[in-house]
Amino acid sequence: MHRARPATVYPGRVTRPRRTFRTLVAAASALLTAAAVAGCSNAVDPVELPSTEQFEQELLDQINALRVTEGLAGLDASECMAQHARERATQLPGAVDVPRDELPADCGDFDYAGENVSRSDQSAAEVVDAWAAQETQRPNLVDPLFVEAGVGCVGVAAADTTRVAEEGEDVAGMACSVIFQGTAE
Repeated sequence: MHRARPATVYPGRVTRPRRTFRTLVAAASALLTAAAVAGCSNAVDPVELPSTEQFEQELLDQINALRVTEGLAGLDASECMAQHARERATQLPGAVDVPRDELPADCGDFDYAGENVSRSDQSAAEVVDAWAAQETQRPNLVDPLFVEAGVGCVGVAAADTTRVAEEGEDVAGMACSVIFQGTAE
């Protein structure tokens, strides 16, 4: 840390200067299991979900609604981080473990970041409710130091849940990454 007073570290987020960002998604395997699409089968019945763009917006809206109920400001949307989040979301269909790649650090002058991921056939509201109920995922949602978020989702193919759905293909759910950014105290 290059700070006189280091920020509190919670599982699921990083408080190091950006050149040493690492993704720490504690209990993410529990999240993937709890909200998993289809279990072990590669083909499942499709579900009705909004478009990926609408689902991304609904996720951010639900996160911001939670933050407002906690007396916090909403997060600004970062299209730069959303592009990174979409790339990261493509790694989730079929993943046994959550990818632990470093978080990108090229979207603004921030030195504090975190990430929540999901792979689910639930609505955006249900995904945020599941995150909010987990002590390892909730801190990112309500951290007052985070000021921006990039939300990226991809449809999971119903015909083969190990891959991203192609345009117009039935989906079994959404795989999403939300990358939070801020400045450590």
